[in-house]
Amino acid sequence: MLKLVNVSKYYSSNNVIALGLRKVNLELRMNEFVAIVGESGSGKTTLLNVICGIDTYEEGEMYVNGEETSYFTVADMENFRKKYVAFVFQNYNLIDSYTVLQNVEAPLILAGYPKNEIRPRAMDIIRRVGLEKHIHHKSTKLSGGQKQRVVIARALAKNAPIIAADEPTGNLDSVSAKQIIELLHEIAKDKLVIIVTHDYDQVKDYATRRIRIFDGEIVEDVEVAPKEKRDLPKLVDAEHRLSVWDHVGIAFRNLLAVPRKSILMVLIFTVFSFFVALAYGAFNASMRDFEDWGNYYFSNTSIDRVVVRKADKTTFDADDFAEILDIANVKLIVENDFILDYALTYTMSTVNEWGYYDSIYTYALPLGVLEETDLYAGRMPAASDEIVIATGSLAIDDYVENYLGKTMMETTGRGWGETSDVHVTIVGIATTASIDLPSTGYSDYVLLGADAFDTLTKYVYLAGGFASTSFEGIDNLGDPFSLSNPFSQYQLILDEDVPLNTIRVPSYDGVCDPLEDVCEADGTLTVTDFYREVEIPGFHYEVYSANNGWAIKLSPATAAAILGDDVFQISVWAASDVGVDALVRRIGTIGGGLFDSKYAAFYPYDSQSAEEFARFFVIFNILTAGITLFVTLAGATLITYVIFRAIINTKMHDYAIYRTIGASQKMIKIFIYLENVFTAAIAYTIVMTTLIVLNLKENFLTTVIKFYNVGTYLILFAILILMALLISGKYCRRVFKESVQRTLKAE
Repeated sequence: MLKLVNVSKYYSSNNVIALGLRKVNLELRMNEFVAIVGESGSGKTTLLNVICGIDTYEEGEMYVNGEETSYFTVADMENFRKKYVAFVFQNYNLIDSYTVLQNVEAPLILAGYPKNEIRPRAMDIIRRVGLEKHIHHKSTKLSGGQKQRVVIARALAKNAPIIAADEPTGNLDSVSAKQIIELLHEIAKDKLVIIVTHDYDQVKDYATRRIRIFDGEIVEDVEVAPKEKRDLPKLVDAEHRLSVWDHVGIAFRNLLAVPRKSILMVLIFTVFSFFVALAYGAFNASMRDFEDWGNYYFSNTSIDRVVVRKADKTTFDADDFAEILDIANVKLIVENDFILDYALTYTMSTVNEWGYYDSIYTYALPLGVLEETDLYAGRMPAASDEIVIATGSLAIDDYVENYLGKTMMETTGRGWGETSDVHVTIVGIATTASIDLPSTGYSDYVLLGADAFDTLTKYVYLAGGFASTSFEGIDNLGDPFSLSNPFSQYQLILDEDVPLNTIRVPSYDGVCDPLEDVCEADGTLTVTDFYREVEIPGFHYEVYSANNGWAIKLSPATAAAILGDDVFQISVWAASDVGVDALVRRIGTIGGGLFDSKYAAFYPYDSQSAEEFARFFVIFNILTAGITLFVTLAGATLITYVIFRAIINTKMHDYAIYRTIGASQKMIKIFIYLENVFTAAIAYTIVMTTLIVLNLKENFLTTVIKFYNVGTYLILFAILILMALLISGKYCRRVFKESVQRTLKAE
């Protein structure tokens, strides 16, 4: 039994309270065909909405099989509608983007029917209402009578004990109206049919009871054709949870049903995803620069030095070098210039009078920065094992006396004692001032010829922490074997006798027992630096006896292969310290204006403190990139939400219909979330594919993709999905802000 006791309903609008129902008392049972009649605005539709749970009441109590409903939560009322009520609306309230078949299948899917039963059951019901020829027609292509038949078919599919029909013939001609009433009467056997109508004559031959409403009150309640009445069945709360694939299928169906809207949503999200991708790429690049502090921390702040990168951070080629060398006031180019800012050590081959090795701490420079007239004493190097030392020490004559003509070992990252075969002779002494070099306090400068400079670069790259190396392979025992950053753990010797792509690791005892120790391994050496990741397959690892030192051995050719030929950053040396500022500006405007230059030039000398400037520069870059990323994310989310809201608002009606045919708030929320997540995923795929394709052509807009790796791609995807979830969450709150009745009425 469905019973109302002193039920009242009020509406509030603009601080004005309007009466909907006043002290309604009513009992309804199965097998009744109840006609609710009254003038327009009398409250008959309000009564139907309260009975069916699509609108609330403020006073009194409504009972369903003796259970009070005033304490029902939203979920409880949804459950009541899902189990007990099927709706037939005057305005049809079909999902316009669905076909006839899809509209009838929807309540069956939501009710949890087995997949193999849904289509046959829907087809059988459609045949019963005479629409088998229109199963693939969308509702917008149907006549009014056909639409109402679809609504009735949908109600039949739900198989609820209560059929609630609100003016089902209001928009139909007399012939169609009679057909619909007869169809309702036919399907109403063993059900409670409640029909609201303004024309009682249409239903008088079928109604068993007439209820008249006036000004929100029942003024007449007459049984016009008494029948045996029964109580409503007590339906068990069968929990039909849709599977993940059911949710996915409905979400995809909703997107495909409105292709124009879906394409527009994808397009909008694609545009904003593109900007988010660029902003995140720029932020990631700044963070990578921060992590690789050597790219901004310049120990060598010579007035003649200008640090240059490609604006798109791609590699330099021969044409680039020729273009830069052709600029006035350019003396030479230093490739792989990270070595200029790395401290080196030169140690005297013999001990001094106190029994210690005498060492000089230096920074490397190419010999080309020096002219013979710049020498304080000695001569220019004539062989690869001869060097010049430039010092800022005031005791320059002591340098000449103690070091000129002496032999030293270059021990930076190399073996000591007899293991270091790099011995050089100091043939010249110069002052740092004579070649515009800043004084480094405790360090000097060593000027090297091209061959020696190139060899030293390989040592510094491997042993100086500019590259991260790892070896993965299978050892001589057949077991997995790995080695991490071996070059930073040991000294390094470049030995011509070591085969190509082979690394020899020292062992004190010189004995390798194959049954106990790893003597050899074969695998892949991976080298990762700020710009690239290189894999060298077919790499061989072996142990050797290290009786006279503790150093890894590698051939010069292997070291050269590990370093690679790509050059991402260079230093340009000015021929004169006059006009270096102009040189910086000139390099910075090659290829276009200030904002679209081919090169980015930085002048370390301009900072009073290179370290302080570097940290400020990095922090400023990170803050700027972070703020840009945040503003881009916030702006993209807000603008996307505003546009999405305008599009999704057109679906409000559909979501309200879903609520009348058995969908819970939770289900609808999942549909909305999935639809927007799918949209974001499609947009992400389009954006990343486009960026990758464009980046293959080195388009200047997409160079940030260079800093993407698998983790970065996943993080960006997570950011876009988070944007979609935030938009969905905000919209879901809007969807459920109003009751079903208010939403349908607004539509």
